Amino acid sequence: MFSLIVCTVDRSDQLERLFASLKVQRYTDFEVILVDQNLDDRLVGLVEGYSPFFTIRHIRSERGISRARNNGMAIATGTYICFPDDDCWYEPDTLEVANRLFAANSALSIITGRTLDAVGQSSVSPTGDEKLAITRRNYLKCGNSNSIFVRHAALGVIGGFDEDLGVGASSPFQSGEEADFLLRAIAGGLSLMYFPTLIVHHDQVTSEMGPKQIERARKYGRGFGALMRKQRFPFPYFLYRLTRPFGSWLIAALRSDRAAAQYKRAWLTGIIEGYATWPRWRKS
Repeated sequence: MFSLIVCTVDRSDQLERLFASLKVQRYTDFEVILVDQNLDDRLVGLVEGYSPFFTIRHIRSERGISRARNNGMAIATGTYICFPDDDCWYEPDTLEVANRLFAANSALSIITGRTLDAVGQSSVSPTGDEKLAITRRNYLKCGNSNSIFVRHAALGVIGGFDEDLGVGASSPFQSGEEADFLLRAIAGGLSLMYFPTLIVHHDQVTSEMGPKQIERARKYGRGFGALMRKQRFPFPYFLYRLTRPFGSWLIAALRSDRAAAQYKRAWLTGIIEGYATWPRWRKS
């Protein structure tokens, strides 16, 4: 059985889209653990409406994506666990494909797939057309949390998500939790593989560059910088990861594209801040 850990806050229409896609799954042996971070009962009606079609275990959690996922995993009963966001949705055969891949690859502890928008274009993170063994060199190109499927038994090696990383954390580091999860699996000697045939859907991330997006870029940058420090990537690699946002900022500045320049500078500044402050934060 699959346990789908769905963490949600401030959304209902998009969550219903996910539930509608689960209702038509061809592989039906799954449970949904809905980790509700809302302060009200806005989701009760939705849960009641879909409970006749699949098992929904509705629990409450404080805010923070990593904390919420850990609370969901603590009660998960499935052989396999996955982490669909409340604003993604599945193909009718997503769980069927995941089950088949695990059955055909018994040595794999984690499989990941592609996240595409409604018209089949990559969204959220870039991925390729060829299956790959996931390593410390290519982990950023092998899917995101929506498309991570892990054997329950492997959690004894990996542990849960780092609650100091990710959206809603009480720390300044508002990203990096899914990459950290994969990297700890690799460090634990587990085998991970990316499969482009495993599809999850998510809308394109907004390309707007207003004040909210700029502030978010800085917060997400801090998470990535913290990840670099936590996972002890060599300092030259850290510098390499700065070259792209620095180049993008410089080009935007030369073009007098103020919004783009502010956005890229926020991302660049965030990475540096996260890398510099992670050790102090962990010791505090």
